[in-house]
Amino acid sequence: MKKYQILIVDDIPDNIKVLQSILSDDSYEISYALNGKDAIMLCVAKSFDLILLDIMMPEMDGYEVCEYFKSKEKTKDIPVIFLTARVDEESIIKGFEAGAQDYVTKPFNPQELVARVNTHLDLKSKNQKLKMMNLELEERVAARTMELVESNQSLEHANHQLSTLEDAKNDFLSLMSTELREPLNGIVGFAEMLEFSIKNKTNLKYVRYIIQACEKLTGVSDMALLLSALRFDRYEMKILGISVYEVVKDSIEKLKPLIAERKIKVKVEIPKNYIIRGDEKLFGISMEKVIENAVTNAPSRSEVLVGASLEGQSVKVFVQDLGVQFTPSEVNYTFHFFELNKEDRRQDFKRFTAGLVVVKLVMDLHKAIVDVENLSEGGVRVSFQLPVY
Repeated sequence: MKKYQILIVDDIPDNIKVLQSILSDDSYEISYALNGKDAIMLCVAKSFDLILLDIMMPEMDGYEVCEYFKSKEKTKDIPVIFLTARVDEESIIKGFEAGAQDYVTKPFNPQELVARVNTHLDLKSKNQKLKMMNLELEERVAARTMELVESNQSLEHANHQLSTLEDAKNDFLSLMSTELREPLNGIVGFAEMLEFSIKNKTNLKYVRYIIQACEKLTGVSDMALLLSALRFDRYEMKILGISVYEVVKDSIEKLKPLIAERKIKVKVEIPKNYIIRGDEKLFGISMEKVIENAVTNAPSRSEVLVGASLEGQSVKVFVQDLGVQFTPSEVNYTFHFFELNKEDRRQDFKRFTAGLVVVKLVMDLHKAIVDVENLSEGGVRVSFQLPVY
């Protein structure tokens, strides 16, 4: 199992011992330095995943050390959490301006410290995966370009295809960046709340809010990785018999906070004996995204219906709500996203989400058709058919 490399920088040995005891989990490997210069030397010789940095140190304080780390290529992306007994607004803002991602106050609250450390380690890991994915995409585009040059067939058409692929990739990464802003704003907002109430050492409620926001950010990152895998045929399907009823129940369970917030009643009308052929993970993600779209767009206190019917040798699964309807161009935009020209992708619709783009790719992989119906009585029904197992 990979161990996360954590560097603790504090001029007081007792503080280092306390931090080492809190971070005694087997998944961490701890190094320490008693001053800024030693910390810099350690970072030259070794790579770290996270730095816990004391602010008040002799010779070179934490602000100077942090600014140095952020100015160097090797250390600029390492998340820094300040350790401080100062909770005044000026000191905290100065820390963020120096490049720190977070701060923890002394005396340390063990649960809060572990939660913040794990959050920033997870964010760093996800960002690295996304960078690797982008690199792999660029390599595949380059390889495809070489093949087209060597084959010398339909050069003009091939160049157009590559240009479209590159634009789609850039638009996709831009879309993910936009999706990431909301949870990041949540982290900032709740961190500000902690800032004004930090005297209360049991601020676990606010810590949980931070964790929830980070989980949402992680979910967006996971979706970005899945979307890229589906788009470039890197996902290996596992075809099994799937209980439609159980998958729908699991999806609703995951969406309970959103359902409660929107005050939506979700009604399920699916026989328990409906079993379909497909990839259980992908089908679960698709159900969750379609139900999430319905709950998000349905009027507060209204009903969302999730149902299924047997049609020959296939099961038709549908999600119906009373929300705003899709426009014809929005349906084309949502379910043919990667087939559009660059200028056609830059539109703003009410019901469009990246999750529905994933649903379309999943159904394509299952050779199933996604159908969107604007109901005459108002509302929308999204459905897809999968073969009986």
